[in-house]
Amino acid sequence: MADAANEYRQQATADAERWAGSASPALARELFAVLAVLDENGPVRRALVDPSYSGEQRAQVVRRLFTGKVSPDAVEIVAGMTARRWGDDREFADGLEHAGVVLTAASAENRAGLEGLEQVVDQLIAFKTVLDGSHELQRALSDPRADVEAKTQLTRRLSPGASEETLLLLEQAVLSPRGALVGRLVERFAEEVAARRQRWIAHVSTSRPLTDEQRARLQHQLNTLYGKDLKLTVDVDPALIGGLKVQVGEEVIDGSVAARLDTLRQRIGA
Repeated sequence: MADAANEYRQQATADAERWAGSASPALARELFAVLAVLDENGPVRRALVDPSYSGEQRAQVVRRLFTGKVSPDAVEIVAGMTARRWGDDREFADGLEHAGVVLTAASAENRAGLEGLEQVVDQLIAFKTVLDGSHELQRALSDPRADVEAKTQLTRRLSPGASEETLLLLEQAVLSPRGALVGRLVERFAEEVAARRQRWIAHVSTSRPLTDEQRARLQHQLNTLYGKDLKLTVDVDPALIGGLKVQVGEEVIDGSVAARLDTLRQRIGA
């Protein structure tokens, strides 16, 4: 189950990334709106993942249904996702939700870089902490009979000063939990935004401590390589023998002696 979840998130992330550079809360909100329509219409949702139709045929269904109702970008994101193969309609819907979170995080990133992402994570966690401390609030926000406007206003009162991206994710969790507990969904959204934050952090492992000059030079080189002001964390690991290893997000640059020795052993079959 965990592998399947990771796979659909990777697919959804890949589809959303094409629009990440210009992402806005408005675009993410449109994806959530499309998701709400599909959650209420099982036959259409299942048709969009039906393998008996080609990917292009499924994409055309999306274009017929949503053109003029949401922006062209939102239509194309959903159409691109339906062109992929999904395990079932629930997996597709979960992927669409994840794409909405990815674009919300990208919007915060476009607005304020690492600081924007950290702000959203901190505000989501703060909201969950308040929620965890009150059974009364949990009942009020999870009651399906409660008025939507009342839930929205309560959510906003519980998160004063929250960014537009944070409020979008909180309202999605409260108004459309899709069978999940509100607190758990907010926590998951925070984890997904935090995953994007890792792209701004360079985790450096080195065989010996770096001097201030070496650290400054490495910081400059990495900032130039990635085109942004990365946050640097440095750990000393004698097992590397020499050199250093850098991880930014999922990308690893391993220039350690230990890695080169491993490569040599593989080449000679030792």
